[in-house]
Order: sequence, then C-alpha cells, then structure tokens
Amino acid sequence: MARDPDPAAGSGAAATRASGPFRGLRDRLRARLGVRTTTALAAALTVGVVLLVAGAILVLGLNALLRMQLVNAATQQATQLGERVAANFADTEDVKRNAVQATGKRSDLVEVVTNYNRDPDRPPDIQNIGSSDPLPQYPLMSDVLAEPDEVEVVHSTWITLDDGKHEEVLVVAMGFEFPPTGQPFTVLAAQPLDFLHRAVDTVLAMVLVGIPVLVVLVGGFTYLFAGRALRPVEAMRARVASMSERDLGTRVPVPPARDEVGRLAETMNQMLGRLESAQATQRRFVADASHELRSPLATIASGLELLAGSVDESDASTVQTLRGEAGRLDRLVDGLLLLARSDERGLQPKREDVDLDEIVEAERGRPSDVGGVAPEVRAEPVRVSGDRAQLVRAVRNLVDNARRHADSRVLVTLRAEGPDAVVDVADDGPGVPPEERGRVFERFVRLDEARARSDGGAGLGLAIVREIVAVHHGSVEVLDSPLGGALFRLRLPRTETSAEPEPGPEEPPSGSGTSDVPDPDDLRDDRPTGPLPVLTPPTREQGTAPVPREEDTRPVPVGPRPSVRGQDTAPVPRPSPVPRGTHEDERVRPSGSVPIRLGDALSPADVNPTAPIPVVRPPAR
Repeated sequence: MARDPDPAAGSGAAATRASGPFRGLRDRLRARLGVRTTTALAAALTVGVVLLVAGAILVLGLNALLRMQLVNAATQQATQLGERVAANFADTEDVKRNAVQATGKRSDLVEVVTNYNRDPDRPPDIQNIGSSDPLPQYPLMSDVLAEPDEVEVVHSTWITLDDGKHEEVLVVAMGFEFPPTGQPFTVLAAQPLDFLHRAVDTVLAMVLVGIPVLVVLVGGFTYLFAGRALRPVEAMRARVASMSERDLGTRVPVPPARDEVGRLAETMNQMLGRLESAQATQRRFVADASHELRSPLATIASGLELLAGSVDESDASTVQTLRGEAGRLDRLVDGLLLLARSDERGLQPKREDVDLDEIVEAERGRPSDVGGVAPEVRAEPVRVSGDRAQLVRAVRNLVDNARRHADSRVLVTLRAEGPDAVVDVADDGPGVPPEERGRVFERFVRLDEARARSDGGAGLGLAIVREIVAVHHGSVEVLDSPLGGALFRLRLPRTETSAEPEPGPEEPPSGSGTSDVPDPDDLRDDRPTGPLPVLTPPTREQGTAPVPREEDTRPVPVGPRPSVRGQDTAPVPRPSPVPRGTHEDERVRPSGSVPIRLGDALSPADVNPTAPIPVVRPPAR
C-alpha cells in the first residue's frame, strides 16, 4: 500500500527550493562585497531604519501635539464664550440677544447655535443665534450639537468664511444651558489647521531629506573607519603575499591593540614559526640524505665500471643497465643537493662576464645521456654576467629536456633582443598544454607523456633551470614552438660589453716585429691616466744597469672591460735603463715636456693613481 507523502516534508522541500535562489544571491553578494563594504552597508542600513522609525515618530508626535494644543485653545474659547452667554449679562430671557452681544466684534472663529425644536418626534430646528465677524450667519461650521456639559471634537472640516474663502479647521462643540429659560445651546469654536499642516510638512521634508544624507554619511564614515581598523590586517596580508618559501623567517606586524586583530597576528606568527621549523627540518633531511647518498653511489658506480670488464657477454647488458640507473640516481642526488642549497641559502652565483654563445655552441656536439636528436644551433655573439657553470647547467637541462621529447628536430637559437639575451629551445614533440605550463617548473612534476621510466627524467631539471634563472635576474617561460612542440624561452640581462664583438684570433697584431722584446708601438696603454712619458735610451758608451721588474700590485678595476677595437690608444713606452754619471743628480731626461725625477714620490710627472713608479738606483762600481 502506497503511503501518502508527508505534507510537512513537501512544504519544507518547497521552502528549500524557494529559498535556494535567494540564498545563492546572498552568497554571491557576500562573495563580491568585502568586509569594509559589508560593514558600511550594514551600518547604513541600521541607521536608515532607525532614522525612519524616529522620523515617523517625530512627525506623528508633532501632529498629535499640535492638534492637542489646538483642541485646548478651542476648548478654552468655547468655555469662555458659553459661560458669558449663560451669565445673562443682558438681563433678558432671550438667549439669542445674549449670544449676539457676546459674539459681536470678535475676530476668532466662534458660533452659538441652538435647537428651537426640542420635540424628538419632529425634525430639529437648528439656528445660528450668534457668530463672530469672520463667519457668515449661514451655513453653520458644523451640525454637531452637544448636550450641556459635554464636549465634541471635529478634527477636520472645511468652512466658508464671510469673504468667500474656504479654510480647513478643527472644531470643538461644547454644550451649555441658558438659566432663565433652560434653553440648551452649543458653542462651536474653530482653530485653523493651516499652521499645523505647515509645521508637519516642514518636519516631514527635513526627515525625508536628512535621512538619506545621514545614511550616506554614516556609510561613508563607517567604510573609512573600517578601512583604518582593518589596516593591520591589510599589512599582514601584504607581508604574507610578498613572502616566498625562502622568507618563512619573516613575521607579520603585530598591532599594539590586543584585540582580535592582534591575536590574529600573533597566531599567524606562531603558524609561520611552525612552518619555518618544519621546512628547515625537511630541507636538512633532504640535504643530509642527498649528501650521504653520494658516497655509496660513487662506490656502486666504480664497482659496476670494474665489473663491466670482467663479466661475460650475457651479463654485460645487465651491468650496463645498472650503470645507467646508477648515473640517473647520481644526477637525481646532485639535483636534490643543488635545490637544497638553493632553498637554504640561495645559489649565490659568481659574477663574471660569460660568452653565452660559447655555451650554446657547445651543445651542438655534446653527447647526452638522454640520447635523442642532436640539436641545431644558431647563435649570435652575446655576453652576459653570471656564473658560467650554472648557466651551462641551465642551458643543458633545457636542451636535454627538448632532446628527450623531440621526434626529429631540436632547434637552439641565441639572439640579442633589446637589453636581454634570449635563448630559445624548440622541439617538434608533443608540447606542453597551456594549463600545465606553469606547473612544469615545479619539483618532481612530470606530465603524463613523460612518465615512462625509459625517459630518465626525475622532474628536477626544469626546477633547477628556474632557480638558476631567478638568481641571474632572468626569466623562463613555455610557449608554442613553430616546429609544433614546446618552446622554452630563457631571458637573461646582457652586459654592456656584449654590444661590440671582440677581435678574433685570426686578426694579426699590429706591427711586424718578430723579436721577443715587444716593440713600443705594439703596446697600448688603456689606463685612464694616459701614457707614461717616453725615455730616451742611453748611448752605448754609458754603462747601464737593468731596472728589475716588480710585480704589478695595482688593483684590478671592477666591471666590464671596455672594448678596444677601433680606439686610438697611445703606445706604452719601454722602460729605459738608468745611465751612470759622475753625479747622482744627472738623469736622462725624456723626450717629452716634463721629466720624471727619480726618487721623488711627489713628482708632478707621476700621475699613476695607485703608487709612484718604483725607483732602483744603479749599483756602485
């Protein structure tokens, strides 16, 4: 027997389905709006609701208060007029005469009416027996009749004045009795409502205009102050965003206030401390394990190399396979050691001028363990500054990666592009999908096409390339290759000396001298101080004593050497022997303008910025 569905459950499901879109809208708005905006909107909404309620209370209260005052004023007028009529100051028995005299020459809005037909079976005969000057005799302000000692209030009615104008008034009807005859009469006192309407409308306009302005001001100030309150959080976010895996020793700033934000900063610093400790432990383990594996691997490799010459042919292939695996493991350990050093203290490359075209050209005929296609090389003369060994490793890893995945062609190009040296390594292999191009430079990441054991890669080569390029202030990226595969583009900043090629070895030196002693015209002085003055050689008759050469202790200038091709440099003079004379002060003067005075360190001709020229006096006979 089938059961009827639970109506409560059905209604709950319907409610859930109905609230689903609203919940999704709320979640989307919450995701798009930040904390500052949400706080400002909440404050503005709260203030807006409070102000609306307060404004409504203010308008309604003002209207009630003003109406109460009008009722009191009209009641006072009616009481005063009724008591005057009832006092019979005219000393007659005619109530109408007393009413006319009591209301005459009054400027307010009052009337005295009575019903002359007191028979309940006949229609009433209500007449105006007295009214103030602004009111006409007919019609009446109101048809309300009050019994003696009773008060009736008409909160709003329209009357016509004697001049024909219409006015909205509040009317109070108060009943009295004329003592001489016992005739009941009613006094009607009216108060204009124009003043009340103007006051209420003014307050309502102020509320309607002031509430939005106050809401906007509250929202703006809340947004501003919330931003100032969240400034420590933004400082923490910026500090954490600028941190890398090598900056875990950095801590976020802790605000002085010991509130939720301060506790958040302290908790985040504690978390960073735990991460730093765990990372240091992991790096130390990797470095120690890699270091400890080098000696056993070297022993295994040496043993396999010795074993290769003593086994028969049936076991030679096994030994060769084991040697390849040992080499692969050795490269893996070497890569782990390099990355561990990079994580701990950075690679710290040496800075020297490196001809990058020589490194690229060396890949043309270099044998590789990965095998594959021999690369084609097209290189321009480009010079960079960095560590030659590390740059060789970076280029080699890119080329080996291309050779491992290429089908039939690998192209390596080097060119100068603006201030950068660009190395492109392209292949015609399967390529790298766009969604994986940022991940291939991570450690131990191998795409599905490269997970075969025969490929020999461990997923560290490209990670090492990224580390080396980063410390050399360069970049590496993966693009689509014109050959159909992947294109790895490496950029490094060029040095200034790479703009002009250096003279090749095929250019013969200037001059045609073949003697072991260099000709003075062949020597060029590239010092910034200029050439030394040329000394005139002594005659053969004078005995000479050679001046011993001393090691040049001048500091080597730091920075790239300027290219000297095409420069007109002055020849460096050959030192001439000091002639012997009859007196010590006799010197051979140069053919220039100022002689060098031997023995005087402050000689004006000594412009060497490092030290004066050493002087060796000739020995006595």
